[in-house]
Parts: sequence; structure tokens; C-alpha cells
Amino acid sequence: MIKRHITNFVKQSLHEFPAVLINGARQVGKSTLAQQLNKEGVVSQYITLDDLSQLEAARKDPHGFIESFAFPVAIDEIQRAPDLLRAIKKSVDEDRRPGRFLLTGSANIFSYPGVSESLAGRIDVIHLEGLSLGELLHQEEPSSFLTDLFSGLSTYDLIQKWNQELQHKPSLPTNHLDETMFYGGFPEVALKKEERFRERWFSSYHSAYIERDVRDINKFLNVVLFSKLFRLVGLQTGNLLNQKKLSVEVGLDQRTIARYLEILEMTYQASQLSPWFSNTRKRLIKTPKIYLHDSGQACYLSGILNSNFLKTNAFYGAIFETWVWSELRKLQAFESGIYSYFYRTHEAKEVDFLLTRGDIFWGIECKSAASVEKRDFQGLQDLQIALSSNQVKGIVLYKGEKVIPFSQTMLAVPIKCLI
Repeated sequence: MIKRHITNFVKQSLHEFPAVLINGARQVGKSTLAQQLNKEGVVSQYITLDDLSQLEAARKDPHGFIESFAFPVAIDEIQRAPDLLRAIKKSVDEDRRPGRFLLTGSANIFSYPGVSESLAGRIDVIHLEGLSLGELLHQEEPSSFLTDLFSGLSTYDLIQKWNQELQHKPSLPTNHLDETMFYGGFPEVALKKEERFRERWFSSYHSAYIERDVRDINKFLNVVLFSKLFRLVGLQTGNLLNQKKLSVEVGLDQRTIARYLEILEMTYQASQLSPWFSNTRKRLIKTPKIYLHDSGQACYLSGILNSNFLKTNAFYGAIFETWVWSELRKLQAFESGIYSYFYRTHEAKEVDFLLTRGDIFWGIECKSAASVEKRDFQGLQDLQIALSSNQVKGIVLYKGEKVIPFSQTMLAVPIKCLI
């Protein structure tokens, strides 16, 4: 069984907070993780609200339902019975010992209409996505890439550290990376790696997701038009979000489109990345970018049938960027205080990602090639000028083997550093 890097992080939080919530899309491995912790004795009981009898009991008498268990208890798919939050709050306020509740949710329950209880100060919320590249390659620990960026190390020290670590990382041939992007991170698909199974799995996943998870949030939703929007978002992944165009193509008003996009975000299928705003005279794009959370799903929605077809597909660059962003998000689960943006001007000067913590800024460009040229840093150099800060540094992530300095603040860094 694949070791999830988040496991020890969850265990630590259970030692510190009365309740821990693991959020993430359906089928990314939340239930498996909760069941594993139950087998290890970290939690005494495992309850799933996918069980209709348990769900009915939870909805009928939330307080009695909570009081009936031995602690610590794991409750899976908590979003199916939102009223349990009030009962959990009451239980926690009566007994603040850490580790009493492990909850999982396939939707952001705190965004549900009518849910006012946030459990602030009582709960640690941890986001889980699909398998990372490091997990697929059986690495024991997550990459220290983001930790290193904000550690205060000089670029010289980073070069020395990363080049030394690269010598001990597994090989990453281009065909293996393309295959990883094609299948994505959903464990069943990523581990089986069969084209027909992948096609059938995503087809079934979309049907079940819309009929079940989405219906739980909005019973009056137009299933056909929501499905069409989902597919169109897949075709837009890694690009600026154009709600007006989506409105015309789907046949819904922009207010409904915005609500449907909100549902995609609530259920962790997609997310929007905001542009960077600063006190600068440059005219910056104010439209967000949209990303599907899983590159395999993006390939499926784009009609890409195999990894060989992906290599020559017009969507390759957008899917590569989608995959890189998913890997960076998975690493962000272990860090706090990192804020993410992108940078783009009306003159089309852009940087794919801008990560910041305090007064440290890192621009990150994605390049799906094995070599880097000086011109690949033009957007990062423009970002430095725009922010007028000597704390702004830049990275071009590429498919090469070594960390290469292009200046005192600009580095070409292999994708392998994310492993």
C-alpha cells in the first residue's frame, strides 16, 4: 500500500487539537487513511455516513449520535450531516482533550448554506489531494522544496543542497512524467495505469459525483448543464477564467455559472488562482486563472486517450502547468502562511506562480523542456522590477537534471526537486 505523506502530519494534529478534519475530493484516499488510523489504534471507531443507517441516525439526533461513540472516533463524509458540527462543538467544549474526533469531508462543509458553526480554535483542517509524484515513487518523506524556498537559504546554498539531493532521487524519464500527468493522482487510476479502466473510472466518477455530491449541495441544479460546464472548465484549465464565454457556451446566466464554479471549488474539483496585486503603475490582469485539481481528469475531459497522444496535444502546456500546480499544492499542505498567486500584465508578461511568505517572494515558471534559455526568465525579471524588492527570486522548473544558476536570483530547477 502506498504510504501517504500526510499521515504523520495528521497524527501530530490529533495530538494537538480536539478535532481534525481531512478535506479533499471524493476518491483521493481520505477514507483509506481514516481506516488505516483506525487499524493502528489511533482512533477507536470508524463510522462512515455513506452508510444510510448511520446517516439517518446522525441527521435524526446529532447529539445522541455523537454521545453514542467511544472516543477517539473517525467520522467519514461529515458533509452529509452538517448538523453534526453543533453536536461536535458541544462535545469538544465539554472535553477539550486532543484527538477526540477525526473527520473527513468530500466538500467544504463550512461553505454549506446554513452552516454557521466553524469550530474555530477547536479543529485543524488538513487538505488531502491525490497521490503526489513522490508518493507514487515510494519516497518516504515529502519533498522539502517549499520549506527550502522560505528557509532563508541563499541561492548558492539552495543550488548546493538541491544538486546533492538530486543525486539520490529516482530517475524521471519524460515518458514516465507524461504517463503520470495522463493518469493523474486519483489512487485507483494512478496505480492501475490501464487506459480502458481509466476511461471507465472517470466516466463513472463524474456520474456519481454529480448525482450525489453536487445534488447534496444544490437539489435544483441542472445536471446536464453542470456536466457541460465541468467539461468546459477542463478545457480551460491553466488559463484565464472567462465566465462570459462559459455563460454563452453552457447557456446559463453568469450568476448561475458563478454558483456552479463555486460548487466545483467546494467539492475540490477545481480552484481559482488570483492574480498578484501590488502598488504598481503597471496594468495587471485582474481575472483569475482556473485549474482542475487533477491532471488525469483534465486529460479525460480534454478527450486525450493515451499518454502518447498527450505529448503532441495542443493542451499539453496547460496540462503540464495543471500538474505542476497540483504538486505544489500537495507540498503546501505541510506549510503554513504561504500565499499563492500568478502574475500577468496586459502586455502579456507573465509568471505562472508567485509564492510569498512574509517579505519573501518566489516566482515559478513551468517549462516542459529539458533545457532552459535566458529568455525563459523574462517574465520573472519583469516581476522583480514590478515588485521593486531584492527579496524577489525566480525559478524555471524544467525537465533537466541539474540546478543551474542564471543570475544571483534566478535558477533553473529540475522537476525532480518536487519529488
